Amino acid sequence: MQGNLPIITLEDVRVHYASEGSQVRKALDGVSLTLHQGEWISIVGANGSGKSTLAGLLIGFIPLSGGVRDISDELTVRGVLQQPDAQVLGDTIEEEFHFALSPLMESVEEQLEYRQDALHTVGLQYPPEKAVSQLSGGQKQLLNIAVALAAKPDILILDEPTAMLDPEARDRIETIVQKITQRGTTVIWITHHLEEATLCDRIIAMERGRCVYNGAPESFFYETELNEKATREKVQLSPCQRLGLDPPFTVKTALLLKQKGMMPEAMPLRPEQLAKEVARWRSS
Repeated sequence: MQGNLPIITLEDVRVHYASEGSQVRKALDGVSLTLHQGEWISIVGANGSGKSTLAGLLIGFIPLSGGVRDISDELTVRGVLQQPDAQVLGDTIEEEFHFALSPLMESVEEQLEYRQDALHTVGLQYPPEKAVSQLSGGQKQLLNIAVALAAKPDILILDEPTAMLDPEARDRIETIVQKITQRGTTVIWITHHLEEATLCDRIIAMERGRCVYNGAPESFFYETELNEKATREKVQLSPCQRLGLDPPFTVKTALLLKQKGMMPEAMPLRPEQLAKEVARWRSS
């Protein structure tokens, strides 16, 4: 995290929908969060936990049923949603960038410079007259990310941004996010692939429309608290496990090694961190 300046504040926000009969579906139910400048936040949770609703609320697509969303009108917010076709406005790559950038800058030369830089950044090498309809789902997602990056947003919200991408493109997007957060952009990354959450500054976990964890990645995957069932069975569960989520392979491997008495204090999140901890333990 690059700074402590609050950039978005949510206070007791609620998003409720009418359901069958007199029932009310509480997509978000009393969420309070403060997001800071230059912070990379991963929002995780099971399907239906409220992750995408929270993304839409942060972008401004979804109205509040209650509570306060506090964000300056001067900040530029961009979002990339799960379905790439839902965000496409133009018939060609050039039109797509024109619709996004013309409200922000009048100079055609400046728009061209930003477009070329963004396409190069995400690894798309197509002429501007290329029809969007000729792109694959993954290529459309990269185009949406490029369009969002070209706007130089203060806040970038990515909802399952790598779902349609191959491993190389996924790694590229992770590297891009690391760079732009270092420059001060706040990134909210919503994912069910918990390996992607190991690079962030903070994890926010959702369950049934509520925020049930808000803290460091290490504590989410390794911190142990005993609930009543765990106390009876003498089983310690991390917040990740208590939510029924599947930890990253690196974390699962480290937990197995801990059960054998190895690396009792270590909390590796990435493969390279695990390798270093194993080497350190063996040499101690």
